[in-house]
Amino acid sequence: MLTSEKFTTSNRPKHLEPGDKIMLVAPARFASQKAIQDAANSVVDAGFTPVIPSNLDAKYHQFAGLDLHRAGHLNSAFRDPSIRAVLALRGGYGSGRLLPLLDSKAYLSDPTWIVGFSDITVLHSWSTNLGVTSLHAPVAGTLNSTLPADVNAMWSALRTGSTLNPKLKVTGGNLSVLYSLLGTPYFPNVSGSYLFVEEIDEYLYHIDRMFLSFKLAGVFEKANGLMVGTFSDIRDNTLNDGQALDNPFGLDLGEIISSHVPVDFPVTYGNPMGHGERNYPLLLG
Repeated sequence: MLTSEKFTTSNRPKHLEPGDKIMLVAPARFASQKAIQDAANSVVDAGFTPVIPSNLDAKYHQFAGLDLHRAGHLNSAFRDPSIRAVLALRGGYGSGRLLPLLDSKAYLSDPTWIVGFSDITVLHSWSTNLGVTSLHAPVAGTLNSTLPADVNAMWSALRTGSTLNPKLKVTGGNLSVLYSLLGTPYFPNVSGSYLFVEEIDEYLYHIDRMFLSFKLAGVFEKANGLMVGTFSDIRDNTLNDGQALDNPFGLDLGEIISSHVPVDFPVTYGNPMGHGERNYPLLLG
């Protein structure tokens, strides 16, 4: 883990009091009624009040309803001062389609905690660029598979507005999602920050391509350092990973990263956040 350095504050949402309302949202893939009820029970067990917006179980192909429908749930939370946090039910893909539809004015007037990871990275990036802190933490659908201590730390972070993370300014999230935002106004501002990345189920050469793009875009020249979280189920061009021929990439994750970041660029490994049993909450922005 990183050591303590100077911390630059941002506009941080108010910490939650017992009984405060948390809205369940599905900005990406659809969620079943059981998943919604399980999430509501988890919110109650943590001492808060779940809010379930209308038609949260909507389904449009793989999405939880049309883009306007999903964005509408988020915006209704941002506009309601009694809603103190939004907890994503699951990730997958689809949150990025909502970015042009989000009500930044309402969000900035009284910031709401955005909680989640993976595809929720796009919402964290949007929040970071607005100068508002958000919480990289499990989505509701992974609460049962995440180390209980990390889940407890997530609820504690919402109650206190802080975690045991070193006092550094950090931004980022899922590597593939960040890569999809590169060159858009929604890629997070990394200036003066450590860039955090985690990933799951990617090929080594894909990972190399993404880090190469970050290098060519000057991302590492702006960031103060790199925090590497969990990289789960990484694949290679081999027979063992379902390929027709053995054609291994040749570089492991550490070698890929070191080949693209500047000399003496701070890189830390072993940060327990991402797709896995460990997903310790991380304040972004």
